[in-house]
Amino acid sequence: MECIRGRVRNLQPHLGRIQNISLPSLRNVISAISAATLAVLYQLWLKDVLFITLGVGRHVQRIESFPYKCRRIQNKQLEGCGDMWLDEKGRVLYAACTGSNARRNWNPSLSKLNSSRRRPQGSELMAIYIDEPRKEGGFRMHRIQPTLYGSESGASHLDLLGFDTEAVDSSTLRFWLINQRPPYDAKGKLLNAREYGANSTVEVYEYRKRDKKMKHVKTVADRAIYSPANIALMGADNFVISNDRSSKVGFRKKLDPLLGGGNLVYCNDFDRICKIATTAKLRIPGGLLRGKDDRVYVPSGADGGIHVFELQESDIFKHAHVVKMGMPIHNLGLDSKEDLWAVGSSEYDPTGKKAKNTIFRVERFLERRYRYVTTKIIEDAERKFFRGATVARHDVKTKRIFVGGLETPFISMCEPKS
Repeated sequence: MECIRGRVRNLQPHLGRIQNISLPSLRNVISAISAATLAVLYQLWLKDVLFITLGVGRHVQRIESFPYKCRRIQNKQLEGCGDMWLDEKGRVLYAACTGSNARRNWNPSLSKLNSSRRRPQGSELMAIYIDEPRKEGGFRMHRIQPTLYGSESGASHLDLLGFDTEAVDSSTLRFWLINQRPPYDAKGKLLNAREYGANSTVEVYEYRKRDKKMKHVKTVADRAIYSPANIALMGADNFVISNDRSSKVGFRKKLDPLLGGGNLVYCNDFDRICKIATTAKLRIPGGLLRGKDDRVYVPSGADGGIHVFELQESDIFKHAHVVKMGMPIHNLGLDSKEDLWAVGSSEYDPTGKKAKNTIFRVERFLERRYRYVTTKIIEDAERKFFRGATVARHDVKTKRIFVGGLETPFISMCEPKS
């Protein structure tokens, strides 16, 4: 006991010094730690959220400042054309159009799940002949009618989002379409979409150029394809999908623009397997593409970058580089010169209600090193022609740019001023 008392006596001077620390001094230490923590948080995360994702202080130029003249191509069938693909040799623009009002009500990515407000005939894949103008200001065009691809209710209707295209031969194309139908059970009964989410599949069609019908080839369905934004073909019927969200339904989806949650899914046709092929949680990955260099380019609708991935032998994508764009990017397109064309938004605005759009060209130099040059081609501060734009396609021959959007009630065409 005497030993314990001795140890307590030895500690008393130290306890006295601790008690003598003033409360203001302790507050100063806490304040300094808090300030340092906030400074690190600002540099690593908050700065990008404020100035890239939310676009605080961003200046957008008027469209008249650029050497292009633009006009709208308005037609009921050309509403809500969220993705397009240009056959530069065949001179046809193919557009996946859902209808603006339908997309506002049925958009599984944004948890808009009112399936009763979809177009009765479903989405339309349109063929627009860009060298055959009409008196009313548009072009010769027609719908490409799909053949049946299932037996349950509504199976002949498509709910299109993104797509990619391959040339089978000089007269035949194959479309790989992202389809997001409402959920049905095995007996064809409509299920509650708020509980089950969309029934997301990849529908493959073969199309003879200039025909008005396309033939169904196959359906690809997998649990890994749960919130697809777009698709890029990798050769030999293999492909990669960008899931833009962390899940089909639930509250966590609302945090994805800030925390990330999206991923890439690689589907290997030989093994008949689709699997999540990225380790990081991507922030709203959008309309990706495979470049001529076999790299996969993935735009982010939140963090302002085009992320460059390389496929490994293990069927996993390695994050190799990021092209910093300074604003959210929706979709990417590739022209015949192998330049990337990107659609940016002045702020994160997935419905396009208020953001202004910018069209960029991204040129790649050298084969092995990551060197890219980004050029702002045109932007529209007053939203005269770009309103919620998500896709741009460039025609090298005429230098025209065709622009569409998920909820935009028209397609715009911009051509160089004479």
